[in-house]
Amino acid sequence: MKKIACYALFASIASVYSLNSYADKTVTISTGEYSPWVSKKLKHLGYVSHIVNEAFKREGYTVEFKFFPWKRAYESAKKGEFHATSFWFKSPDREKDFYYSDPVSTEKTVFFHLKTNPLADWNTVADLKDKTIGATTGYTYTKEFWEAGENGTIKISTASSDDKNFKKLLASRVDLFPMGTVAGYGLLADKFDETSLHLITFHPKPLVESTGHLLFSKQKADNEELLKIFNAGLKKLKDEGLDQKWREDLMAGGYKK
Repeated sequence: MKKIACYALFASIASVYSLNSYADKTVTISTGEYSPWVSKKLKHLGYVSHIVNEAFKREGYTVEFKFFPWKRAYESAKKGEFHATSFWFKSPDREKDFYYSDPVSTEKTVFFHLKTNPLADWNTVADLKDKTIGATTGYTYTKEFWEAGENGTIKISTASSDDKNFKKLLASRVDLFPMGTVAGYGLLADKFDETSLHLITFHPKPLVESTGHLLFSKQKADNEELLKIFNAGLKKLKDEGLDQKWREDLMAGGYKK
């Protein structure tokens, strides 16, 4: 009877240990909608999610993505409710609360405008003082951009989403709207009719060229180690050339279901 009891206890402990090991191999990540980079509507949940998932997979981890409005995605990860949040550009404020992964994406943010309301060549944001510029609440853009808006150098009109800003642009309620080229045209093709798509273009000079990163919460124990694990998997993926192949797929519309 004692032997049976010991075996039962050992089996119970082994079962618990196995469950804990499995749990430890699951990474929870908060994110938001930013098609075609990240979206519930896309294959692999978008290009960036594909990169993140496959990088962890190469190190033996599985990923669970949870979608929220961007602000909630950020704040919940900041509190340690998730291991990480995907994906974000660099800013000094974020570095206080998160560890940055190696880059998972690159994108140029440009000024979209109506073809009937062209933008002349510009050098600094101060050159845009005569324009009303749409901006999406919670987005980084650049520190100089937001400071210029706060001190009155430029006029910024905010909205809660990118599609609302494009609607304002089409209605001539704003003159310019900064957004990534890939995401911008992806959104126009997804949410607007073909006529609207042909009414809009962009100025080639970027406001900023940014790298996107997976942010690991400093509130989570062992996240520094998890960051190293992710970066190792990401390097393997890039060494295989898959990031470039999948970006080509992205540009060809390969992530559409």
